[in-house]
Formats: sequence, C-alpha cells, structure tokens
Amino acid sequence: MKDKLSYMQLYNELESLNTSVYDALLHEDYEEFQSIIEDFTASGIMEQKEFAAAREAYRYSFMPFTLDGIWISADKRNPLDSAITNVYGIPIHELRMRNTLPLYAFLTENQQNYLKDDSLAFLRIDELEKYKELYKELYRDNRRKNILAVPLVDDAAKHQMTYIERITKLAAMRSKFYLSYDFSCLSPNKSDLINNEKLNKMSVPEKMKYLTQKFTNLSNIISAKKDVEIADYFSFNGYKKILASNYLQGKRIDRKNWKHYTKGILPKLPLFYLELAFYLSIPSSGEIEKFMNLHGYSIKSPMMLFQDISCGGNVYHILFKDLCRWIDAGIDYNLINEMCGFQLQVKERRKAAP
Repeated sequence: MKDKLSYMQLYNELESLNTSVYDALLHEDYEEFQSIIEDFTASGIMEQKEFAAAREAYRYSFMPFTLDGIWISADKRNPLDSAITNVYGIPIHELRMRNTLPLYAFLTENQQNYLKDDSLAFLRIDELEKYKELYKELYRDNRRKNILAVPLVDDAAKHQMTYIERITKLAAMRSKFYLSYDFSCLSPNKSDLINNEKLNKMSVPEKMKYLTQKFTNLSNIISAKKDVEIADYFSFNGYKKILASNYLQGKRIDRKNWKHYTKGILPKLPLFYLELAFYLSIPSSGEIEKFMNLHGYSIKSPMMLFQDISCGGNVYHILFKDLCRWIDAGIDYNLINEMCGFQLQVKERRKAAP
C-alpha cells in the first residue's frame, strides 16, 4: 500500500476489519476469520507511518455496547440496533461515531473543534490525558545506585510495590474513561424476559440468534398493542464504568487475585497479566510483552498455547504467535475474549444486609 492514509481512513480500515472478522464469527467460519486478518496484514496498511498511533487511539476511544453489562457487538446487524434507534433516534453506528470519533480525532490530530458539542468526549479526554501521563512513568526505575553506578534494591517487596502501585493507579484511571453504553430490556411477560445467565454462556453466534429472536418477539408485542412504545420496555442505563476486578472476573479469574495483587501478592496466573494488559488497553503485542516481562511472563513464545476455541463445530488451537498477530492488526480485545468464551465483566454481588 503506497498511498498515505489519513487518520480517519485508518479508523475506517480498523472499523471495517473488526466488523468483518465479527461477521465471520457469526457465520462460524474461523478460516474466513483468519483469511480476513491475513489479507489485512498483507495489504501493507500496518506499514503506514501513522498506523500505530491510529490503532492506539482506536483502542482508547472505543466504547462497547452492553445489555445489563453483557458485551454486545456494534455490528450493523446487531439486534439492539432497531431498539436503540427507536430510543435514541439514531442507529448504533451513528451513536458510536458521535461519542467515539471526537475522542479518536483528538488523540490522532489534536483537533479541538471535534469536541465542541460532546461533553462525554471532554470528560473522557481529561481522564485519558492523566492516564497517558501515568503510563509514561510505569517502567521508570527508582533504584538507588552505588559508587559504581550499579542499581541496587534495598527492599525487594517495596521495589515490587512501586510498580504495583503505578499499575493500580492506571487501572483506577482507566475505569474513568473505559465506559460502556448499557441498556436493559424488560418484556411484558416472563416468557419474553431475556435470561442474562443463559446469555452469558452462549457463543457469539448463539447470542446473536437468541437476542434477535427476543427483540423480534418484543417488536411483535409492541406492534400488537396501542399506545405502547419500545421505550416502555427498553431503556438506556447510562454510561457504565468497567472496573478491573469485574473485568478480570469475567475472564474466570477470581476477583480476589486483583485484591491480592494490589496488596503485593503476585498471582501465578499468566492470563491474569495478559487480561490486565487488555483492560489497560495496552495497544500492541510489543508493549504487552514489556508489561508481561515486568511480571516475569511472555506472550512471544512461538510454541506456547494461548487458548482453544470452538467455532463451527471444530476446535482450533490458538498459539500466542497468532494472538500477537491479531493484537497488532488491531482486533478488538473484547472480541478476542468473546471468541474464548469469556465475558466482558462479572459484577460483584454484594451480600444483603442481615
């Protein structure tokens, strides 16, 4: 690819890539999924000078759609689309562009005029700027040096806590601009209620078929009644924060591991650190490798297995080298996790007061 692409063109390419691979998964065609990524990487687009910056901005600016906290893709065939259009007056694509594009444009081209009518983008950019400053300090070495300028560690536990405290602050700051559009759907009778527990256990194709049927039923009910609108049964819950502990629990990593980590007890789970890197939206495999190395792990082994996934009745063995290729191409981390059967998040259930 010889022609220089603008940041907006790069955004559209990343958006198209993620839509296309998601569509392949809906058709349970893993070979097509792989082929789309291969074509993307072979096109030369990743050699564009601005690609890395565009990919980073795309990751930071992205906001997922959720139904009671459950991740739902923003694909054009999303069953939520018609309901959201009726509640908001605009379709999913336009809604996301309205709140995502201003932040993306600010990060890539620093054009303030994109933000003039978007209060949400203003709020997110303020927290993101603080986050980026904290991230610059993550790997800074504070060890004192002896007369030969050799770094020394006086207290190993204290040395580890220096980095852990930085990462804990990063996670807290990340939660302030890692937001989702969260919706709820309550149908008029129990038979039409969406079973969230059941939904969470479904594969991507199963989830979309299930929701499509449920929303079709809801539309039919509303059409058959007078003076009833979809907004009576479908609501927007606001922009919801995604917390690190809930995010990790969704990956079958007990939230206690996060609590232990913040206190200086390092979990012996490589997936914990990889998913933490995903949560922090670390944009490339090289940067994630640096983060993993900080904790004594790696994602660059050419032989080690990442996950087994089921697609179209077949089981595929995904190596870390495959994962790194997906990361560097710009595949959405939430989509990767969905492929592995993980959830976006699992919120903590508070015990009822006696």
